[in-house]
Amino acid sequence: MWVGVRKRELGAIAHYTGLLVASLALVMVVPLVTALLSAEWDPALDYACGIGVAAAFGFLLAQGAPRGAHINRRDALIVTALSWLAGSLVAAVPLALSGHYGSFLDAFFDAISGLTTSGLTLVQDLDHLASAHNMWRHLLHLVGGQGIVVAALSVALGLRGGGAMSLYIAEGRDERIMPNVMNTARFIWFVTAIYVLAGTLVLSVVNAVAGMEIGRSVLHGFWATVACYDTGGFGPTSMNALYYHSPVFEVVTMTLMLAGMLNFNLHADLWRGDRTEIFKNLEARALAINIAILSVAVGLGLAVAGAYATPAEVLRKGLYHLISANSGTGHQTVYASQWATGFGGLAFAAIILAMAFGGMASSTAGGIKALRLGLIVKGVVLRIRESIAPGSAVIRSTYHHLVDVPLTADVLANALMLFTLYTVTYISGAMIGAAYGYPAGDALFESVSATANVGLSTGITAPGMPAGLKIVYILQMWAGRLEFIALFALVASVFAAARRRRAGA
Repeated sequence: MWVGVRKRELGAIAHYTGLLVASLALVMVVPLVTALLSAEWDPALDYACGIGVAAAFGFLLAQGAPRGAHINRRDALIVTALSWLAGSLVAAVPLALSGHYGSFLDAFFDAISGLTTSGLTLVQDLDHLASAHNMWRHLLHLVGGQGIVVAALSVALGLRGGGAMSLYIAEGRDERIMPNVMNTARFIWFVTAIYVLAGTLVLSVVNAVAGMEIGRSVLHGFWATVACYDTGGFGPTSMNALYYHSPVFEVVTMTLMLAGMLNFNLHADLWRGDRTEIFKNLEARALAINIAILSVAVGLGLAVAGAYATPAEVLRKGLYHLISANSGTGHQTVYASQWATGFGGLAFAAIILAMAFGGMASSTAGGIKALRLGLIVKGVVLRIRESIAPGSAVIRSTYHHLVDVPLTADVLANALMLFTLYTVTYISGAMIGAAYGYPAGDALFESVSATANVGLSTGITAPGMPAGLKIVYILQMWAGRLEFIALFALVASVFAAARRRRAGA
């Protein structure tokens, strides 16, 4: 039986959605200051307008209920789904005013792509985009990578107690790192700050040594660090990572990608000095095996395709793009057309699988997640053991993920359900892309990239693609980032409310 949202609960949902949207107004101050310091007066006005819209919209929604209003788990799921959508709408305002987007839909596409750390883009003339707008695009990765709820929790925007924990879980983070959810959010930002500062420093030096002016080298260093650690694919130039032509740049950014795809609980164990967890953890093992197998496939595919002259170039191109795909970062050092001509069938398929599988749970990465793949494999092994064991035998299985956990039917069902939902969405998006006339392989690549929040592109994602396909990719990025359940809760609540209204009519 579907239970609709009642008026009192609707007020609480509006209240928390408004608080989360209003938090984006605070973040917009950074690109506003960037514009003022860079003497970019028109972009400064864009962000002044954006701040006004975000603050006003958020404030109006927040009046729906008193500060600290109670919400249950169902309401938290709805708040999360609405916040990512409403947040993207207000985040699109300064982008739409920039003059670099063909329509508000295109600006909204980039805003939700930024917040979901997807990195697919419809921006026009990116090479001449103002620094303020590039700053905003990458800050969307930073906020979205940690999560809108985590960002709001960190500044304590009226989120307390059970409501705070419900929102935290609804955003797809079901593991509490610290005893207190507020401290958990702050720890996530602490780890992020360390990586962002270190990455910015190193990449600024790399860019300066390569001949880039110091101020520009720092900005590019910060933007690349944020995009790679938060596993988002935006870049400040149309050539993306290819612009830098630097093996050192690629090594540093790959390191950041690997850090971004790690579960924040593993980060906590490493910070505490526990190095053993990463070797015992089922998810870490599954991810390592996944990367190893797909690395071999990419290497063989590139070797057979013969697009690169030396083994060193095969290793450099293959490993960079595999890590970019597996982590969900979406940075690429090839042109879009080279996916079909340079990677060949096997390597191309391996990159698609890497995007589809994704990184770790409770990280900034997208996709199905290594933990679920590991659980499914252990479930298959368990079923084989049960089938060959004597009838009287009782077969049990456990796995290690931070602690030893029994492998139950519910755990397996949840992993299989999400595996199925992702797979169906990947295929459905590919079929829609093919129906619009794009090659089937390219359409599958783009659909997986959107749903898994990766950002690698064969060139389908472009300002001139059909509006219907833009909407499909927006829905895929949104659903993939929320891992479907929050979106389903929103749709089910709307459906139940409509049924109740018809019944009362």
